[in-house]
Amino acid sequence: MFVLTLLPTGLTLTCATASAGSPTFKWLQGSTEVSGQTGAELTLTYGSNPSGEYTCHAILNTVESDASAATTVATHVAITPASPSGADAATVTMTCSADATTATYVWKKGSTAITGATTAEYAYTVAIADADASGNVGFTCEATANSVMGTATVNFSVKPQQPTITATGMPITASGGTGTLTCATASAGSPTFKWLQGTTEVSGQTGAELIRTYGSNPSGEYTCKATINTVESDASAAT
Repeated sequence: MFVLTLLPTGLTLTCATASAGSPTFKWLQGSTEVSGQTGAELTLTYGSNPSGEYTCHAILNTVESDASAATTVATHVAITPASPSGADAATVTMTCSADATTATYVWKKGSTAITGATTAEYAYTVAIADADASGNVGFTCEATANSVMGTATVNFSVKPQQPTITATGMPITASGGTGTLTCATASAGSPTFKWLQGTTEVSGQTGAELIRTYGSNPSGEYTCKATINTVESDASAAT
């Protein structure tokens, strides 16, 4: 059994027999004859609900051959957005589309079916705990029409929640005085941090606290980013 997927460009099936003569052909989708199709080629058009098993018969001198082996055509499936991403605790909706009018759907996270996720749309509440070491969560949509299943898979990129900065001892007004900026994210895990003064990274500063000392040119706008599982958050608001 051959399995093909109908892409938006369409698909043509060709039937042939080794018997001499000028045959006509009969095409069947499952057990139903495809009306009006008596040529050697059957062109399937995207959007025409074409999934299923196809066979053909050759007819010579009114005598019909046995059916060919079945060729299975799976529905074309796509997930949008194609490269989904979101911050921890946000809700992001993914949509599964299938070239079938009567498709049924199953969403999976990794290899596990998601309870209740059986419609074309799935709203995922982003959880950094779901992500692998690269910060990705794999999702698959299975769409079945005419007993034939097509699949699509995406990697969802999970970012830590945008951090916030709190300041103590600021502004620094006395010679030798210090002030502390503290960066924090609500995402669970063991984050490291990147500090920026304007657009320039503060070298060697990967902890949650950044201490600024009077006389060390500390003035400017500071932001921070949190990194968990090698994935970096959006920048905090500037302080």
